[in-house]
Amino acid sequence: MKKHRHETKFGRIFNLKRIKRVLLSRAFLGSFFFASALWIYTALNSEYKTFIDVPFRILLPKNLAIETAMPEKISVKVKGKGWDIFYLNFFSTSANCTVNLSDKNLTEGNYQITRNDFIKGVESFSNVEAIDVLPEVLEITTGTIERKKVPVRVNIKVNPRDGFIQVAGFSSYPDSVIITGNSRVVRNIEYWETAPTIFSDVYQVQSSTVNLKDTLRNIVSLSQSSVNVKFKVEQAGELLINDVNIDIRGVDNLPKSQLLSPKKINITVRGGIEQLADFNPNLISSYIEYRDILNDSIGIIIPKIDISNSNFHIISVNPPFLYHKKIIN
Repeated sequence: MKKHRHETKFGRIFNLKRIKRVLLSRAFLGSFFFASALWIYTALNSEYKTFIDVPFRILLPKNLAIETAMPEKISVKVKGKGWDIFYLNFFSTSANCTVNLSDKNLTEGNYQITRNDFIKGVESFSNVEAIDVLPEVLEITTGTIERKKVPVRVNIKVNPRDGFIQVAGFSSYPDSVIITGNSRVVRNIEYWETAPTIFSDVYQVQSSTVNLKDTLRNIVSLSQSSVNVKFKVEQAGELLINDVNIDIRGVDNLPKSQLLSPKKINITVRGGIEQLADFNPNLISSYIEYRDILNDSIGIIIPKIDISNSNFHIISVNPPFLYHKKIIN
């Protein structure tokens, strides 16, 4: 019985090895690939119907512009041989649907693009027939065209290298762009942003080309697609400003019955080392509102600190508060 089991197990191993040799033989592999190629060739020579997505655009008379957002692509149902559909879907870069309304006598208002308009606008569909489209109907709203110059707003986040700091703001060249589109849309646009961009590990002056946002494609066109943005990063440093006077606002002279101490404070400022070298202490103002003195009930008042240049930052104030005493006669 044991001998029979051993022979059966040996026979299975022998058969598996034999099958493996057959599968890896040149004759089998050649036959397999030939059969696969023949099947693919036969399949791709058959006729099929399927949907493919193609870029979509509308051409309007020169005095009109679209008010509502349009789909960037539409789905076209095509009929043709597998080879042609395969090429159209994966390799064609010119296939599109362009609905040309530029020669029509359109007026401001609503217009309906029909299935026939879509199919008529299909371009570069070699050896393939367009038989249907989704959506079948598209309603657009048109209005008079308007041009407007608006400032560029830079939308950039800078992450300086450790020990460095951004100084000054952003400079955009040009600092404005001309937008063109439907008057009802254009009139409500006050500025145009750059695409959100992040710069990391910056340690020196940076000048880069940044794209403008393309959020209103097919509705608003721009005089250019990008701007050059420049900003400055310096090594960070700190500067101690001693004996900064504290102004009392809301009264010409502080009454003798109100005592504040100390009279002056020390302020530490952070910024770029090049700018700190030319720092003007007059940029700092330290003050207390007189009404805060009158309303004080705990004997401690925190002065307010302003710095008139956003390139610098207040790091510390010493002492951080003043002692207040009221003398009662």
